[in-house]
Amino acid sequence: MTSMGLGVVLFLALSPLASDLQYAHSYNADEAPEMSAPKWTSKGSGTTVEVAEGVLNIQGEGPNTRQFYLVDQASGAWDMTSGLATVEFRLKCTAADPQDEVFRVQIADGKAMWRVVFYHNRCNGVKVDTDDWDTYRLAIKDGQMQISSEKQGVIALQSEAVPHEEPPGLIFGTFKNPQSLTSREWSLDFIRWTNEEARMAESGESGR
Repeated sequence: MTSMGLGVVLFLALSPLASDLQYAHSYNADEAPEMSAPKWTSKGSGTTVEVAEGVLNIQGEGPNTRQFYLVDQASGAWDMTSGLATVEFRLKCTAADPQDEVFRVQIADGKAMWRVVFYHNRCNGVKVDTDDWDTYRLAIKDGQMQISSEKQGVIALQSEAVPHEEPPGLIFGTFKNPQSLTSREWSLDFIRWTNEEARMAESGESGR
């Protein structure tokens, strides 16, 4: 393949969301989050955890099954004193019971908290296709969080943060125990973030 041809292939392979922003930190699922840099603290029990071919897979069935990760504050990888954040992640998830929370990303700055919550084919109450891979972006500026995706463009705007006087941080995974005894599963390709910029998508913008 010529160098020009290779360049075209690499350009097409880039996520349209990711290509416009430099991220300070990332977790790429080549190993367990607890072993990565920056490190994550694992919370939960009762699930099957597997890292394979660059993907973190979590499966749970029955009560008391949840698995989530908190970025290690000692690493200095999360500092939202700027009031800005952009978090991007590539995800697919499913649940036998559509009322069961499958996956969330939760962001806190020490005074307030923002969260995006996925159920089967829903994200913060909006219909999305969670059965297939999509890249999602959370951008926080002036206290508002915009949720957008590579496939759907702008999904939702969270205009008010939840008061949350807990230590600042970043969380991803299954946070709540299920309401039913059925199965749920999520797969994560990567999560990356910066606290230096909040890159908002234009209304109607899509990666397609």
